[in-house]
Amino acid sequence: MNRTVNVSFLCVIITICVLLHVLGVRQCYGEDKALKNHLLKEYLSPEVNGDIIVRHYVDGYDGFSGDIWLYSKKDPSKKTLLFSYERDADVIISPDEKWLIINYRAGTTDTDALLFQKVKGLEYKETKMLNDMAWDLFRKTHKQYQIPQFGHSYAEAVLWSSDSKSVMIQIYGHDDDSLKALEPWYCIYDLTTGKMTLDFNVLNRDTYHPNREAKGRELYLY
Repeated sequence: MNRTVNVSFLCVIITICVLLHVLGVRQCYGEDKALKNHLLKEYLSPEVNGDIIVRHYVDGYDGFSGDIWLYSKKDPSKKTLLFSYERDADVIISPDEKWLIINYRAGTTDTDALLFQKVKGLEYKETKMLNDMAWDLFRKTHKQYQIPQFGHSYAEAVLWSSDSKSVMIQIYGHDDDSLKALEPWYCIYDLTTGKMTLDFNVLNRDTYHPNREAKGRELYLY
């Protein structure tokens, strides 16, 4: 009888210890996950007369995943979650704040340029991916090189035009198993036509172009 009581008592003690351990782990995990509210960076875009504040919050538990929130500069109480990512991302907003592009670096092998259009207030919706369009234009204009698909291929938005009607896209890439690589090559996405172009005049004649010429950057392969 005493042995039965002792065994039952021991089982109760073990059960309580297990529960306390689980709760403790959950509590610690919850504390770590709470660090997702850790502010990694904050910036106002566009820089001149902009109303949107962009804030990146990272997850302190893994150090990579995070959220991008948009806040109103005029009324900081207004905010909305724009995008959640697993590795890295940044945002560039058009001067009129009707458009924005997220450069989403989901992994080490690619970067996607995601175009968003304003719905109302701080709410935006994704309309298309610009990376395939940029790479298609590159391959179309450089058929003579017969370049295969790179193992690492990147496309990023780097500059909006002052009239918010076009944006500069850069692409670059390389292979791990060969010496083939592409240095940054530039093209323009024209929002009025919905097409990629090498006519840099649509980016505004007074806008600085890295190559100081109204052409796509020359191809550098090595």
